Amino acid sequence: MRGVKVDQIGGAYQVTNDLQRPSPDANQLLVKPIFGAVNPVDELMRNSGLLVTSWPWTPCCDVAGIVVEVGSGVTKFKAGDQVFGCQGVGFPGSGGAAEYCLFREDIVFKKPDHIPLAEAATMGVGNQTAALGLWGGLNIDIPDPQNLPDISEEWVLVLGGGGSVGGYAVQLSKLSGYKVIASVSTRSAGAAIAQGADETVDYKTPVSTQIAKIKAVTQGKLRRIIDATSFNAEFAKKVLEEVKDDAGEKYFTSVNDWEDFGPLPGDAKFYPISVGPLGRPEATELNDLLSKFIAVIQVLIDTEKIKPGEYSLVGETGFESFIEAVKVQSNGSAKKVVAKLQE
Repeated sequence: MRGVKVDQIGGAYQVTNDLQRPSPDANQLLVKPIFGAVNPVDELMRNSGLLVTSWPWTPCCDVAGIVVEVGSGVTKFKAGDQVFGCQGVGFPGSGGAAEYCLFREDIVFKKPDHIPLAEAATMGVGNQTAALGLWGGLNIDIPDPQNLPDISEEWVLVLGGGGSVGGYAVQLSKLSGYKVIASVSTRSAGAAIAQGADETVDYKTPVSTQIAKIKAVTQGKLRRIIDATSFNAEFAKKVLEEVKDDAGEKYFTSVNDWEDFGPLPGDAKFYPISVGPLGRPEATELNDLLSKFIAVIQVLIDTEKIKPGEYSLVGETGFESFIEAVKVQSNGSAKKVVAKLQE
């Protein structure tokens, strides 16, 4: 099977013809990836070996493609269906930069007609990670997608609101009935507002200036913070210190699930967003949780209440384009970077 592989920790990405074609278990789909999006975890795994269960390893966990075969127990999908999502990372069959990869039936999205495949490839990791943080970690009720709540006076602070996870955190927070203030760069402020943020704060301004604006905007109604970048724990602590005497339980969640942040100001509750085990048979609790979230997000996407973010399509059709896309993403692209892997 043709695709991209890395032979060892720190090894180079290579296009190869010797990958083993996976076979679906009873609850799995065999999918032909057409488009794949790059995520920071690709380079993290290549450089550190984290989450990789065996070598060679194939990257790309954000995929949109076509179902070619279904397992014996699959009831919701059939060959020919177009699907997308984050299928998991690091284990055999999970790599999307290949002719075929595997999805679990319960944690995959069906692509609606109004979203092209290329855009769909950008939506899996962001939506799933944001949902875990908000609905799993910030004590935010999962909304009824057919009867969305009114917007309350409560605020969510989204750190890294200009990125993919942050952008979906903005959208899902608003759809869950919260106001949003997003920490972004000046070049991303417009995109955050377009996704529903009520206010933005420039993370490049002095910390004291940022906190002053956050306090002035939220007026004692900020109890929930999500760090979509993994780098903002110290800033979140400073914000929590400033609001610790305001009424209500405080919550902080982050994609940084490897550090111990210790006690947080005001006894705020911390929830690490751990997406790494996604899709693995032993990750029963995580898979069940995501299955519940995906059912809601699917309706929100189908009814155009969640919209894709901006993306850049890199290179020509072929697996080489994924390697090129990784380089573009590593150089700091402001948009999600996508490659067309095959016809």
